[in-house]
Amino acid sequence: MIPRSLTGRVALGVLLVVAVVLAASGLTIVKLTERRDREDFDASLRRVASNLAPSVLGSLGIGPEQARRSPGGAPPGEGAPPPPGAAAPPPPVGAGATGQGPPRTPAEQRVGARRALFDAFSQPADDTSPSGAIRFLRARHPRSGRAITVGTVPTGFPAEPNRPGERTVDVDGARWRSVTRPVAGGVLVEVAAPETALEDRSSSQRTIVLVTTLAGLALAALATVLVSRVALRPLTELGRKAAGVNDSDDLALRVTEPGQPQEVAALAAELDGMLARLGRSAEEREAALQAARRFAADAGHELRTPLQSVRSNLEIARRDGVLPDQLRIALDTASSQSDRLNKLVDGLQGLARGEAGLQPTAGDVDLGDVADGAVFAARTRHPGLTVDLAAPESGPVVTGDSDGLWRVVENLVENAARYGRDGGRVRVTVASLGAGVAEIVVDDDGVGIPPAERERVLERFARGAGANGMGNGLGLAIVLAEAHRHGGDLTLSESDLGGLRARVTLG
Repeated sequence: MIPRSLTGRVALGVLLVVAVVLAASGLTIVKLTERRDREDFDASLRRVASNLAPSVLGSLGIGPEQARRSPGGAPPGEGAPPPPGAAAPPPPVGAGATGQGPPRTPAEQRVGARRALFDAFSQPADDTSPSGAIRFLRARHPRSGRAITVGTVPTGFPAEPNRPGERTVDVDGARWRSVTRPVAGGVLVEVAAPETALEDRSSSQRTIVLVTTLAGLALAALATVLVSRVALRPLTELGRKAAGVNDSDDLALRVTEPGQPQEVAALAAELDGMLARLGRSAEEREAALQAARRFAADAGHELRTPLQSVRSNLEIARRDGVLPDQLRIALDTASSQSDRLNKLVDGLQGLARGEAGLQPTAGDVDLGDVADGAVFAARTRHPGLTVDLAAPESGPVVTGDSDGLWRVVENLVENAARYGRDGGRVRVTVASLGAGVAEIVVDDDGVGIPPAERERVLERFARGAGANGMGNGLGLAIVLAEAHRHGGDLTLSESDLGGLRARVTLG
């Protein structure tokens, strides 16, 4: 089962790697050690066979002269010290019992050599060394047919081989190791010992490797958990901060901190970016909802009176016996109030759009082209009004909504035409302020707005004290909303033409 925590997964992964490494290393060490022990065991058996070769040859009645005349030459290992626990080899054939005195007969020499072999195997065995674990020796002379066996050959052990070499024999569930060496006169000497010492050593090594591996895994698990907790502490802290953002619903909080590891810092930066985007989206959504609420409230408040007027005049027109003049007045009044309703709805919609903020589809807009089109429309609506435009041949270009910018110029010119003097003059100026920032300035030669009222008339449905005409008090509020929507502002001041100057900055 895969752990659910990152610390557990890291610990599990490290444990798997450590387990594979320790197991592979342990098995390699065990195999190499077993191979070396077997080579040492075989070398020890060969050395024992060489050391006992003189005694074996003497027991088979092969003297030094016969050994030198034989194809095998002198017995190998002659003169080497006997194995641990084994008796010294008999003196050379023809010498006395002490190496001095009259020579012994061949029969006496064979008996002495055989006695020396039996004495060697009758000594207490040292089972801690391979040579001390030898259980039997046997040899055969191929010419005379003489054979000798010293020690106890297990029942079922195969006959002696006819060529040199090593072999492993299983007898009654026990493993034996046999080494056959050629000596002088074509004699093959075989020594054998059980592999108990090798098996015990191998078992001990495997136990040590197993215990070491388990201990290493336990230490690795403990160290990995501790190190993982320390290494993952910044990630845990990041999760705690993210949870704090979720609990508080405060999208202004940030999770990036100095000193965070590179990977955690990258994740924190992405989370901060996401929080920033969510914050902007929440602000835009709240602005849109607020605009919708204000639109509904304003519409309900401002539309009630003209709707009631339309209804009353229509009821008058529907009465029986109404006079023609009364009918005409009622219908004209209803039509006028209907036009007022349309203008109110258009104004409220423009205001709501302005307060909703720029949409992602906003693009580059040539402000000079927008102003030129709006001025041309104003000249058509107000033929008695002089409307001048001062703008570059191309640009300035700003990022925004062309319809919203059209409403800015249109409402400013319409406001100047509506509240200025008859046959007056309006001047529209479009200029670039550099770095994607531009301005629209509209001057008129009307009565203007007193400084004390300039802040108030920017509110919706607010009109100056000396205002005349059929305005609804939404024009400047729409312009202000659109200016804010495009990252700018609207300011009112006195114009050099004598009336009001409305200046809108964009970007």
